Amino acid sequence: MSAPAARPSVKTHYRSGLDDLGKDFFGPCLAASRSYRRASGYFSSGALATWADGLQRLGQGREMAIRLIASPELPVGDREVLERLDDPVERARHQAVLVEQMMEDLVRLAEGEDDHATRVRVLAWLLANGSLQIRFAFPEHVETAGIFHEKMGVFDLDDGGQIAFTGSANETARGHSRNYESVDVYRSWMPGESDRVATKVEQFDEAWEGHASGLTVLAPSPEVLTRLRSVGTPRASVPTKAPTADAPPPDPRWRHQDEAIEALLKVRTGVLEMATGTGKTRTAIKLMSRLIDQGEIDSAIVTTDGTDLLEQWALELESWSLDQGRRWLVFRQFERHRQGNEYALGSERALVVVSRSQLRRVLNRMPKGAKARTLIIHDEVHGLGMPSLQRELAGQHVAFGWRVGLSATPERTYDQAGNDFVRAELGPTVYEFPLERAISRGVLAEFDYLPLPYDLTAGDKARIQALYAKKAARLRAGNPMSNEEIWTEIARIYKTAEMKPEVYKAYLDAHPETLKRSIIFVETKEYGEQVLDIVDEHTNRYRTYYAEDDRDHLVEFARGEIDCLITCHRISQGIDIQSLNSVVLFASARARLETVQRIGRCLRLDPSRPEKRALVIDFVRPPQPGDSVPNADQDRAAWLTQLATTRRGDEHGARRGA
Repeated sequence: MSAPAARPSVKTHYRSGLDDLGKDFFGPCLAASRSYRRASGYFSSGALATWADGLQRLGQGREMAIRLIASPELPVGDREVLERLDDPVERARHQAVLVEQMMEDLVRLAEGEDDHATRVRVLAWLLANGSLQIRFAFPEHVETAGIFHEKMGVFDLDDGGQIAFTGSANETARGHSRNYESVDVYRSWMPGESDRVATKVEQFDEAWEGHASGLTVLAPSPEVLTRLRSVGTPRASVPTKAPTADAPPPDPRWRHQDEAIEALLKVRTGVLEMATGTGKTRTAIKLMSRLIDQGEIDSAIVTTDGTDLLEQWALELESWSLDQGRRWLVFRQFERHRQGNEYALGSERALVVVSRSQLRRVLNRMPKGAKARTLIIHDEVHGLGMPSLQRELAGQHVAFGWRVGLSATPERTYDQAGNDFVRAELGPTVYEFPLERAISRGVLAEFDYLPLPYDLTAGDKARIQALYAKKAARLRAGNPMSNEEIWTEIARIYKTAEMKPEVYKAYLDAHPETLKRSIIFVETKEYGEQVLDIVDEHTNRYRTYYAEDDRDHLVEFARGEIDCLITCHRISQGIDIQSLNSVVLFASARARLETVQRIGRCLRLDPSRPEKRALVIDFVRPPQPGDSVPNADQDRAAWLTQLATTRRGDEHGARRGA
C-alpha cells in the first residue's frame, strides 16, 4: 500500500469551460480519499455502469470505500403505478421490485460483448471486492414526487479532513468534460466552511440509513448482487496496475504460506495451524488455485461459522474468480442465502460458502463422484468438533479427495472427543506457524501487554456463594450440576467482576488516547452498558456490535469513521482491520483459543504504519491467600507477558514457535 496522498488543493467553485472537473477536482480528491459518499440524481442501468467505470478510472485503481445513493430512472408506466398506490406496504413492495429489475438489467448487460458489458463487469468487480455499496432513493415528500435529485458528495481524506460539494456533475467523461456542469466546494479545515461540510455529511448519512423525512431508501437484495458479481470480468480487463518485468520478488516473510501448501500437498488431508493474521484464507485460496491448475479438483466447499466470516469468504472467492479470470460461480448457503441446491446440482467450476449448520444438506445432495474432485475447507476448524456436528457429519468427509482445516488453535480445550472427531474427519495437524514465530519473522506486529489488577467485591463473593447454594440444591433434588456447568458459571462471575469497570475508568482517565482504534471485548451486553458509560466520557466516536446490531457498525469501524467498538464474541475471528491499535479484554476464557483470536485482531500489520506496536489491556486477579495453583487470570497473564517479549528477528522466539 502506498503512502497516504497529500491533501488536495481545491477551489471553492468549478465550472466546465473554465475547469476540467475530472482532472482538476474529482481526480485529485479521489486519489487522496479513503472513502467517498455520493448522492447523484437518477440512473438508468446503463448510466450506472458508465458511472462506475468512470469512477474506477479516475481513482486509478486506488482502493476506497464508496457509497452511492441514486434514484432509478423509471419508465412512465412505473411512475404512474407508484403515484396510484396509496397503500405504503404495496408501494414499498413495488419499489423493491423496480430496484430488482434495474439490477437484473445490469446482469443481462454484462452478458454482452460490447463496451457496455465491459463497464458492467467493472461495476461487478467494485461490488465483489466490497469497494462499492449502492442504495436507491424514492421521494415520498409530495403526493406526486418526482426523482431523488440531490447532487452532492463527501470525500473522506486520508489525513482526516473532509471535502463536500454540491453541483450537477457525474463521475463520467460526459459529466466531467462534455456537459456544461458546475460544483460548489466546501472544506472542513477552512473557517466558515466546516459547518457546511458537517451538514452535507449529516444529510447523506441520514438518507443512507433511511431516516430522511419524505424519502424511502432501498438496497438491492443479496441474491441479485450475487448474480451481478457472478458475471464480473477478470481483473485483467479492469484498468489497474499491471505486473512489470522488474517486479520485486515475493516477500520472504510470508513464505510460511507456501510451506503450509507443500505440507498439505504431500498428504492430501490435514490441519494447518496458523496464527491469526498470518493469512490462513490466502493460503487456502492459493492451495485451491494450485489444485485447479494441476487438474486435481473442479469444485470447492468452504465452511465455517458466523455470518461476518462467511460473507468475507464469499467476497474473497469472488475477487479471486475475477482476478484470475476463471469465471467460477460462487454460491452462498448461510443466513438468508439459499443457493446450496444450485451448487450441489452443478458443482463443476463452482464454489460454495456454507455455514457448518447447513453443511449436511449440501453434502447429502452432492453426487458421490463429485466429492472425489472437490476440495473442502473447514475454517476455524475447532468448530467442527461440536457434539451436534459429530452426529450429523460423522464419516461424511472420507469421500472428498482433498480436505483441509484452518485454525490458529485447532485443539478444543477439555473436549478430547471433539478433537478426536476433527482428526478422524480431516487428519492431524500437518503444519504449524504460531504467534511467536509470526512476530519474530515480522508477519505480525510486536505488542505491549498491560495487566490491570482487580479483586472480587462483596457482591461478586455473594454471587459465588449463591452458585454453591444452587449446586447443593440441585444435588439434593437429584439433578446435580456437572463440573462444566459449575466452571462456566464461576468463570462468568469473574468475567463480569464488579470492580473491573472502575479500574478501567481510572486507567482511561489517565490514558484516553488508548481508545483510538480499539476494540473492547465484554462478556454480556448488560455488562457492556457499564463500559459504554465510561467510554462516553471521552469520545462519542464509538458503537456497539452485538448480535442484533447492524453490520454497518463494523464497516464504519473498519473505515475509521468511529474509534472504538464494544462487542462480545462476534468479531473474535476472521475480521481483518489493519489499523486496529489495541484490544481490551474485560472477558477472556481460560482456553487460549479465544484470547489468541482476540489479540490477533490488533497484531495485524498496518502498511501505513510500518512500526506499529499494539497494546493488549487485560484484567488480572492477583494471587489470594491459600491459592495452591495460579488462577485463570494469572495463567493467561504469564503466557501473554512472555509472548509480549518476542521481537522481530528474535531467533529465540522463532525457535520457541517452531
